[in-house]
Amino acid sequence: MEYENINGWNISKITLGTVQLGMEYGIANKSGKPSLEKAFEILDVATEGGINSFDTANKYGESEQVLGKYFSSPRCKIRNPLLTTKFALDPSKGTDRDSVEKQIYMFVESSLEKLNITKIPIYMLHNPKDMSQYGDVVVKALKKLVDEGLIGKVGVSVYHPEEVEEMLKEDFYEAVQVPMNVFDLRMLRSGVLEKLRTRNKIVFVRSIYFQGLFFMELDAIPNSLEPIVKCIKELHQLAEMEGISVAQLAFSFIRDVEGVTSLVVGAETPEQVAENIRLMKGPKLSSDTTGKIEKLAEKVSVEMIMKELHARWRR
Repeated sequence: MEYENINGWNISKITLGTVQLGMEYGIANKSGKPSLEKAFEILDVATEGGINSFDTANKYGESEQVLGKYFSSPRCKIRNPLLTTKFALDPSKGTDRDSVEKQIYMFVESSLEKLNITKIPIYMLHNPKDMSQYGDVVVKALKKLVDEGLIGKVGVSVYHPEEVEEMLKEDFYEAVQVPMNVFDLRMLRSGVLEKLRTRNKIVFVRSIYFQGLFFMELDAIPNSLEPIVKCIKELHQLAEMEGISVAQLAFSFIRDVEGVTSLVVGAETPEQVAENIRLMKGPKLSSDTTGKIEKLAEKVSVEMIMKELHARWRR
């Protein structure tokens, strides 16, 4: 496993995304939520393969509980894993200072209990709007939690480049999770990834396989996404020309983008974890293929794909 040393932390270049351990998730998910034993097997392969970074959220079903049980069990061979969890405020429960601070403390206490830890290494806003819609309340509450030793670093999970720009207005935020893949290069094109790199921020990249879209059989792709079938075919052709799998193409491209700290990749089975660890050791893409991917991405409507994926996640 390769590691990125940043801000005094050694972070594995793969972060295991664990939403699949707590709920059914992903447009290409075929096996559903795994049993606790199967989830432990997935985590066994990850930790034995050198992964020390794990991503979850309080909205990911039973994911936090699964991680808490695993990392406190005798079968776990590593200690002090880098755990990132996320929270989202509910404005219906009050938007005044006391109400917002109460919610944040409640979420932190809940995650600490479920994860069975005394300090959350990285705590992220799950909704980037929470950065600004409550004024300075959120930052002040989170700073108190850092001072009290209940959380380590604070970050934001974002969807759009302009949300990264908003995050960079406040130096307190040290980590960010962004979506990026061979079809979605908004963070790269906008220049925000370079800004994050120069500011020495921890950058987690999720959705490198577009929730499994790249691996779906073409006839199984929803009718609403029919316009991008041609682009998926072109992606497969590029992989064939490079002499590698589509998975390796998608993985290698994002892995080698300057400024990326770790790739957040989920798994439904232990075999998928092992495969992702293998892909980490895969070849660098040729400059010709990299250029063709960048041109291909210009043809893709990311908004259309995200709309379909979000609709399916809510079902």
